[in-house]
Amino acid sequence: MQHRFASLLVTALVLLAPAAVRADGGGGGGSMPSPPPTPSTTFPAGQPQSPEEKAAMDQAHAVDLYKEAYREVDKAKAELAEAATMRAAAGTDAKALKKADDKEKSAQKRLEKSRDKFIEVTTLDPKNADGWNMLGFTRRKTGDTKGAFDAYWKCLALKPEHFGAHEYMGEAYLQDNKLTEARAELTWLKKHGAPAAQEATNLDNAITTWVAANPEAASKAVLGANGAAATAPGGAMVNGAAAGADSTQK
Repeated sequence: MQHRFASLLVTALVLLAPAAVRADGGGGGGSMPSPPPTPSTTFPAGQPQSPEEKAAMDQAHAVDLYKEAYREVDKAKAELAEAATMRAAAGTDAKALKKADDKEKSAQKRLEKSRDKFIEVTTLDPKNADGWNMLGFTRRKTGDTKGAFDAYWKCLALKPEHFGAHEYMGEAYLQDNKLTEARAELTWLKKHGAPAAQEATNLDNAITTWVAANPEAASKAVLGANGAAATAPGGAMVNGAAAGADSTQK
């Protein structure tokens, strides 16, 4: 009887053993593990994101990208300033001019990479006014003036009194040889007093530099849109054509 019972016990264990192995996920001696189960939607990792959660994650990623891109822009600005100094001191020295060229190329590469990151920033967070402003800046610095204006307008649609966008738009107008429009932006910034003082100073300096470099084009801007209004040295229209102009209404 004991022998028969032992035999039945062994048979039962043999029959149950494969089931135990498969239950552990390692059927076939463990050489071919079963594929991991599809996560259940009842677990946090498998839950679909709500629109709010996705928007929050996208905004957080946009913030990180913005910081990275902005740091690169700062480096590019420093390189461009260094290149200008090198070029001014180079004279006709071919090697020195080559170094200045290389420095400018390096800055352009940084600006292009930053532009692409700002594109991603504004894609992830379309309401990021600073992102649109910096996208406009990097587009302008990489030769896309039209794209720069598009970005500035989107920035100002979100934040009409974005001082940086008004400054950069003024500089973009100069790049587009539109002195009167640039001066209107300067007038707008000056109207806002101390909070916009730095941007006004930057644009004022840019206008002064542009006028010195483009005397003939600057002289044509002395006439207003009707051919009669004159501009004062400070940039505002004497007859009020540009005084008080708010570029957010353009």
